[in-house]
Amino acid sequence: MTASPRRTTYRHGNLKSAALKAATRLVAKAGHEQLSLREVADAVGVAHRSLYNHFRDREALLDAVAAGSYNRLAAILVKATTPEDYTAKYVRFALANRALYALMTSRPHATMKHNPPLQSAVHGVITQAMRIFCQDILAPAARRRAVMKVYITLYGGISLYATGILDQPSEKALIAELSAMISGK
Repeated sequence: MTASPRRTTYRHGNLKSAALKAATRLVAKAGHEQLSLREVADAVGVAHRSLYNHFRDREALLDAVAAGSYNRLAAILVKATTPEDYTAKYVRFALANRALYALMTSRPHATMKHNPPLQSAVHGVITQAMRIFCQDILAPAARRRAVMKVYITLYGGISLYATGILDQPSEKALIAELSAMISGK
C-alpha cells in the first residue's frame, strides 16, 4: 500500500468567514480591482472552486466584503452624538481604510435591491446619518436631500483630499471644513 500524497488544501470549519476575513485583508492591502477568488483561496488554503459554494463569483465576494465594511462603519457611527462627531468618525474611517472605502463606494447602488445583505449594511450607515442630520426634518423628500447633501459632501471631500487635490493641511482641518460645509456655516 502506498501512502496517498499529502493534501495542499484542507476542509475548513467556516470557509465563508475565513474567506471574508482574507478578502478583507487583501483588499485593505492592495485594493479590490485585482482581487481574485484564487488569491483568496490561496490565503485560506483551499481550492478556489471551494469558494463557489459560498460566493456566486468575484463580485459576490466583493459585495460581501463591502457589506462587512459598511457594518463596521455603522457600528462606529452609532456612537456619534453630533453632526461634527459623525463627520469626524466617517472621515477617519474612510482615510484609515482607503482601499476598503474605495470598494464600498464602488458598489452600484442600482443593484443593491438584489443584494439584501449589502443593502441592509448601507442602510445601517444611512440610518445613522438620518439620526444625526434629520432630527428636525419631517418630510421624506427633505430628509433624503439632507442625507444626500451629507454624503455628496463627504464623498467629494474625502476623494479630493485623498488624491491631493483638496488642499487641507491635516485630517483635522479636513474634518472641520467638511463639517462647516455640511452645516452651511
